[in-house]
Amino acid sequence: MLAAALHYLRHEKAMRALHMRYLVGIVLGLALSTALLAQLPSQDAQHALDHAVRGTPSIALILDAKTGRILAAVRLNEAVRAAPGSVMKPFFLMHALRHELIYPHTTVVCHRTLHIAGRNVDCTHPRSEMVFDSEQALAYSCNSYFAEMATRFTLEDAVSALDEYGVPSTSILQTPANTQQTQLFILGLEGMSVAPMQLAEAYRKLAGQLTGLTPNSPMQAVMRGLQDSVAYGMAHNAYVDGLPIAGKTGTASDPGQPWTHGWFAGFAPAKSPKVVVVIYLPRGNGADAAHLAQMFFSGYKGALLP
Repeated sequence: MLAAALHYLRHEKAMRALHMRYLVGIVLGLALSTALLAQLPSQDAQHALDHAVRGTPSIALILDAKTGRILAAVRLNEAVRAAPGSVMKPFFLMHALRHELIYPHTTVVCHRTLHIAGRNVDCTHPRSEMVFDSEQALAYSCNSYFAEMATRFTLEDAVSALDEYGVPSTSILQTPANTQQTQLFILGLEGMSVAPMQLAEAYRKLAGQLTGLTPNSPMQAVMRGLQDSVAYGMAHNAYVDGLPIAGKTGTASDPGQPWTHGWFAGFAPAKSPKVVVVIYLPRGNGADAAHLAQMFFSGYKGALLP
């Protein structure tokens, strides 16, 4: 009887250990599955993005604003770096406001016509707008305002402003600096090129900074300017009724190319971002890229609102 009892106890202990290993295996399996699922694109976001850029050569991606996870992407494996144009203006404005190179109420009279180092960089915003403060200048992407602001930067300061957001631009420092070079750099036209993923990560960091500002922070002008850009400014093609979006467009051309390319970069909802959106259109302009962003936002609106 004693031998039988001992045999039973050993068998029961073995079964319990086996059962425990089985349960641990299930838990680890579920954890691994959850981790893998967290890395997979969102089907809804991918469907909305595919529909938005269908029939175009765009490179586009959607990031989770909190984690940086890629929710959707189109042609992201294509190795593209291009001049960013005006999508860089928010980063320089943040730096200028933070270091009191300008103030939110600093105004500049825009004469629309602007030539820098032999390049025509005329403003393209509505003619009715002539005097801009920092918020309005960002909304309307006024080149005159940012060219004037650039005179308050050293080129090293301008490069440092982008380094904070992970945008490499150190090669420009290999050449002697002058005011016109700094102006073209801050306008995003010379001295730098970005990849869509780099731009998306930079805007994700910017979104985090802007949503963490105190209400009276001077840098609130950047948030308001990005929202105004979509609401009624140069990025208005991205506007979706009922969905607050903060965004910026950019139009530029690379050396040796007679055509322009377009960018849209932004995040939504503006004050509690869930996604960061970047669209690069190899031939076209920022307004065209913003229109593609609008199609994505329209198709994904239900996932972004409560």
